[in-house]
Amino acid sequence: MFSSKKRGKIVGVDIGTTSIKVIEMSRSGRSLSVDRYGFEPLIPGLIIEHQIKDVEQVARAVERAVKRSGSKAKRAAVCVSSNSVISKTIPVQPDLSGEELESLVEIEADRVVPYALDEVNIDFQRVGASQTSPGEEDVQIVVCRKNVVEGLSAVLEEADLEPAVVDVDSFTLSRVYGLVRQGIVGGGQKRTSGVVDFGSNTSRLTVFHNNKSIYHREAPFGGRQLVDSIHQKYGMSQEDALSALRKNSLPKSFKSEVLKPFVKTLVQELLRTLQFFYSSSTHNNIDELLITGGCAQIGNVDKIIEKRIEVPTVVMNPFASTRIGSKIDTERFRREIPSLAIASGLALRGVES
Repeated sequence: MFSSKKRGKIVGVDIGTTSIKVIEMSRSGRSLSVDRYGFEPLIPGLIIEHQIKDVEQVARAVERAVKRSGSKAKRAAVCVSSNSVISKTIPVQPDLSGEELESLVEIEADRVVPYALDEVNIDFQRVGASQTSPGEEDVQIVVCRKNVVEGLSAVLEEADLEPAVVDVDSFTLSRVYGLVRQGIVGGGQKRTSGVVDFGSNTSRLTVFHNNKSIYHREAPFGGRQLVDSIHQKYGMSQEDALSALRKNSLPKSFKSEVLKPFVKTLVQELLRTLQFFYSSSTHNNIDELLITGGCAQIGNVDKIIEKRIEVPTVVMNPFASTRIGSKIDTERFRREIPSLAIASGLALRGVES
């Protein structure tokens, strides 16, 4: 999506609400390797509801994360939130020329976009034989406000990086699931799998059936609620609460008085999101649940979720079959794996280009 064709290494840069994560990968034949990894915390308030409030400070954090990683790549892949895009799949005649398809895409985009077309970026991709119109092929159209894309591009350029790819978080997770499903029985065929990404402010559920995304929903609940609870319980600033949580330096009462109630609410919100899926589809169950994001780092949270929703649940590991480079702090990297799905999905754009 919105990608340039120029060649050169691409580093995945996950610009989150509370941190920057950088991953660079390479491919040798069918084997993947994580060559570089960097992490840098963000001061709370720099990004609010996916809006970058201070380009310069976020760019400096990106610079530090890239420097920590040791990557020399000058091109980067980032992503926007699904909430920031409008996506539509249309069936078209397979023999349309490039110009004819572009004209059709613009007409379709004009029908669904509630603002002027000169205010948006439009991209499209042929995705194969149409599931609804025999003899035609499906084309996926994605539209995003220019100011959203330009905000991310400004951060990268300020950090001396070229914006090579702007992806969508749901597409990025789908790419990671495509990598992970290789280790699932039957390669994921004839199965219904849920992937939950616990973000800072929102949690995203994407459901795959026969390896195709069939449902996506976001819920306004995430790790920020845990930080807020720490802030209220112990009188810490938001920044100190987040730092103490990362360093595991909170009072002994934290687990019983703060963490346990938070996990209980997290599971309730997840159950509610799953019920929305069941009530809006022909499915009344899923075969497995894969979780990722900051909250997936909470000890035994996968087992707690599994017991409550009665569905096999695991922390998603995009790197189960991937070599970890010698220049990476393996111990720290493995601790952070639960929160690296988006960064790894962006890094995969680099080995696909």
